[in-house]
Amino acid sequence: MPDKKKRPITAGELLAQLNKDPEFVRRQREREQKRLAEVAKLRAELRPEQDPLLADLAKVGHPVESVWDLVNSKAKYPTAVPVLVKYLRIARHPVLREGIARALTVPEARGAPAREILELKRSADDQSKNEVRFALANALAKTGDASMAAEIETMISDPRFADLHNILSLVLKKIAAR
Repeated sequence: MPDKKKRPITAGELLAQLNKDPEFVRRQREREQKRLAEVAKLRAELRPEQDPLLADLAKVGHPVESVWDLVNSKAKYPTAVPVLVKYLRIARHPVLREGIARALTVPEARGAPAREILELKRSADDQSKNEVRFALANALAKTGDASMAAEIETMISDPRFADLHNILSLVLKKIAAR
């Protein structure tokens, strides 16, 4: 009589098996405790810079616990844009700068914020982490206009922006199509 093939187990069945393993459960608990400790540490690092931003956002009708709440929101927040631009200039923590840049990647940020973003991108002392640099370039794609084409073309040929060549080329195409 031929052997019956074992059917593959489902993800749920595998998870149930793993959760019966005390060693697996212990490692999972340790990972979660470590993750929570890292989140708490990051919140503490961000607090001095983020608290004034959050207070100003609340004043214009956008009470949030983190700038990232705007990034993950489907709501429009045009009154928050000037506040975000102000703090984009002064924020130094890379996670906060990235969050602000991503929050500015919305249609309601088209116009003046794009000019500010472009200036930040062009600044010779931009030593931002890659995530921030890419977030700023993405924001440019959403907010930029044809008046910035020449400056973006210059950035594309500048070796300081070699890591952003592809995304800046896409930005150029997007703003030219508007």
